Amino acid sequence: MSLRGMAVAAWLGLLPLMFSLVVPYELDEFHAQNDFSTPYSGIATFAHLNWTNCFDPAADAIFLCLQSMDHGTNPFRSWASVVDCGDIANTPFDKLEALQQLEASWKLIGSRKSLNSQKADHVRFLLFGGDHTIILPALRALYPTWGKVAILHFDSYLDIWDPKQLSGGLTKYSEVTHGSMLYIAHEEGLLVETGNMHLGSRSMLMEEHYNLDNDARCGFTAIRARQIDQISIDGIVKQVSDTAGDSLVYISIDNDSLDPAFAPATGTIEPGGWTTRELLEILNRLSTANLPIIGADIVEFPPVYNNAAETTALTITQIAYELLQWMVRVPVRVAEKTEL
Repeated sequence: MSLRGMAVAAWLGLLPLMFSLVVPYELDEFHAQNDFSTPYSGIATFAHLNWTNCFDPAADAIFLCLQSMDHGTNPFRSWASVVDCGDIANTPFDKLEALQQLEASWKLIGSRKSLNSQKADHVRFLLFGGDHTIILPALRALYPTWGKVAILHFDSYLDIWDPKQLSGGLTKYSEVTHGSMLYIAHEEGLLVETGNMHLGSRSMLMEEHYNLDNDARCGFTAIRARQIDQISIDGIVKQVSDTAGDSLVYISIDNDSLDPAFAPATGTIEPGGWTTRELLEILNRLSTANLPIIGADIVEFPPVYNNAAETTALTITQIAYELLQWMVRVPVRVAEKTEL
């Protein structure tokens, strides 16, 4: 499993807002002038936007975007600064080493202080990825700052499989997969005991009872994809808000949570998912419910599976915009967080 090409694509609350686009270095010139080289990094930035080297203390740039007609705020020109950090270098040869590299990088970025201290005292980040395993180093990196968090996990699969059941648990290397990372996060004490949820789930189970019993033991409940027709978006938002309570929340969105008619470019397709509009409205309504979001990821998008119209990439871009709206609408300060 290769974790190359994972990107930290948005970074809130750090840098002063600039109302003009900053033209980046050409890559060769950039690598020649400093020590922040990123081998195996793929494209330098998400969607070819101007980008900032977030590991350079002197970095000071931002990209801007137009305002959506569905929102009253332009997140790129509000109180927060949104910075595209490009890709984080990680080895394509050893997944455990790659996870350590991602964790170290996100800890460094997360340690930066916000200049807008009235709204935020630490940065929050939105990660774009391929493999869903990246949530594990992300949660490890966030823990020293935010403590335990409640996971709102949008996915057709549970991804909390016991490694002993999933892969035999024969070695530490085999235990870490994109189906066991939430189990490991729970065992490491990174998640709240109650308040975690699977949203849009609809996958097959390996056993009649063990999977769901283990899921409950790890503090998870679920709203299945088909339940949207029974309880509506109103019911979903209320249930999520009641379950998360006062916990800080981390949002993880697997591309396969959507129906493949809307996001076909993913590695594990499951028919019967939510539409793009339904997911966007759920996210919007959770933000208006003021759930304190401290980070998010959008994962399991292999570009090679994208179609000529790039519908999956465009869908992910719109989801990212919705998450940025949420982060801007609900500022979070470490000093004010609920003790868990």
